[in-house]
Amino acid sequence: MNGGRASSGARVTDRAPATRARLLDAAATVLARDGLDASMESIADEAGVTRMTLYRHLGTRDQLLIGVLMHASGRLARGITGLLDDRTRPFEARLVDAMAYVVAQVRATPVLRLFVERVTPAQVGSFEAVGDFLGGIHALVLPYFEEPEVRARLRSDPLHALDWTLRQVLLQLMVVADTTVDVEGVHRELELFFVPSLLRPD
Repeated sequence: MNGGRASSGARVTDRAPATRARLLDAAATVLARDGLDASMESIADEAGVTRMTLYRHLGTRDQLLIGVLMHASGRLARGITGLLDDRTRPFEARLVDAMAYVVAQVRATPVLRLFVERVTPAQVGSFEAVGDFLGGIHALVLPYFEEPEVRARLRSDPLHALDWTLRQVLLQLMVVADTTVDVEGVHRELELFFVPSLLRPD
């Protein structure tokens, strides 16, 4: 009898991450449609759960916003590392591809676009969500900048170089107002203007 209860408990625990992911997807859909003013009730309705279930799995409103952003950015992170891990290509080619990928994916993902373009301290209560998002990308990419062969080519230390890189990505996101991104155009601009500012010539 105890074994049966343990097995049932294990099944519930196993379902928890899937339930959380489903609720985050529903929240992302509602936020993309209604903006940051979307109510917890509308998110619960979209997910087909009660508000109490939503709070139990995702926490407060601010925690929900952070969770949605982290959920969406997890997919983004996998794409970034996939591009940067291809050691058969020069670092600058991989980095430009990763930067253009981020611009294209943020533009194509309504909830990411919402945070990058519209979030303000008054709307969320703090920049915690955006800070976590940028901090996560920073931590993800920094090891690539610290590789000895890359470090030797940087015009500044890896931390400063990565900060500069992230500012260029944010600039691209602010400048490219249309959701249809000319990825080739972004590539050309980064190769022409950004790469020489980041790396010493061979």
